[in-house]
Amino acid sequence: MHAVDQALVESLLAEEAGAWDLFVERYAGLVASVVRRIFRTRGRGLGQADVDDVTENVFVMLLEQDGRLLRRYDPAHKLSAYVAVIARTATHRFLRTQKVKVDLPDEMWGDSIADSGQGTASAETAGLEMRSALHETMAELSERDQRVLRLFYFDGRDYQSIAKTLGLSVNSVGAALSRARGKLGDALRSRSDLSDVDWRV
Repeated sequence: MHAVDQALVESLLAEEAGAWDLFVERYAGLVASVVRRIFRTRGRGLGQADVDDVTENVFVMLLEQDGRLLRRYDPAHKLSAYVAVIARTATHRFLRTQKVKVDLPDEMWGDSIADSGQGTASAETAGLEMRSALHETMAELSERDQRVLRLFYFDGRDYQSIAKTLGLSVNSVGAALSRARGKLGDALRSRSDLSDVDWRV
């Protein structure tokens, strides 16, 4: 039970003086760090202005609908962990709005391809085809490569957690991830059924 975290959330919901400033001061750095990490791993050329926009949006999300997300906080868990989850969600939503070439990690998070934003049937079909191609191609990799990719992209694990799970040193996780991404990227680009796709790995 995280009583201090619960007390802060209750203060926010009660709109007590100074509670919001304390909350932002305490968690703005964490949110920005989560956003920057996802930007880096997704290979996007996004700058500090984008980080600031997403960070601000996280706090807006927490205030929306009479603090709906704050009311869903479970004091059995750390508030920092809950805020980080919301930050990841906000970042992925932001990335889905970007009109860019197909980015491998975007597919690995189970999202549709970045389209024109019009939600056309053809775009949805293309997204399904690409997700299918991704999963089929991943299945052709070694079990070790599949695991490191899934742990990092699907499960959102950090290097330390991956190292412990796979029995690696923390310093070797980055190299293992890079090798696995390279193999997957080469395999995806060699597929004749989606040869017109610019897979960025």
